[in-house]
Amino acid sequence: MRMEKIVLEKVCWKVKATTAFQFLQLYYSLIQENLPFERRNSLNFERLEAQLKACHCRMIFSKAKPSVLALSIIALEIQAQKCVELTEDVECLQKHSKINGRDLTFWQELVSKCLTEYSSDKCSKPNVQKLKWIVSGRTARQLRHSYYRISHLPTIPETVP
Repeated sequence: MRMEKIVLEKVCWKVKATTAFQFLQLYYSLIQENLPFERRNSLNFERLEAQLKACHCRMIFSKAKPSVLALSIIALEIQAQKCVELTEDVECLQKHSKINGRDLTFWQELVSKCLTEYSSDKCSKPNVQKLKWIVSGRTARQLRHSYYRISHLPTIPETVP
């Protein structure tokens, strides 16, 4: 693996991990292909993306496999929209992605709980106490002095040719 890494660095090959967003895009496009034209608007990608962002705000979802998290979000949205014809597509994606049924159910429950809390009144107004930075006196003094050390750049005059 070390040699492989060295070779990849020499040829300037950047290896990037596949994210849940990329899986969400892939699964969404595969499901859209199998839908009849008049039903294509039943799933809204922006809504799915917003749900994924809400999940990423919780630390627990960093432990989820990206493919499982993306499929969980799509499966829950399909259940919510009552698109019964798409449940077979979800099962097909689950099979091809080699996702265990128990894992999918576990993460679906967590996603459902997260989205329920996210849309509740409890989540709509942030707690002001939690948003305040608490720093020591020493750090505050250092921050105060560093503010005055910022060199201000001169304004660049604009001239019209």
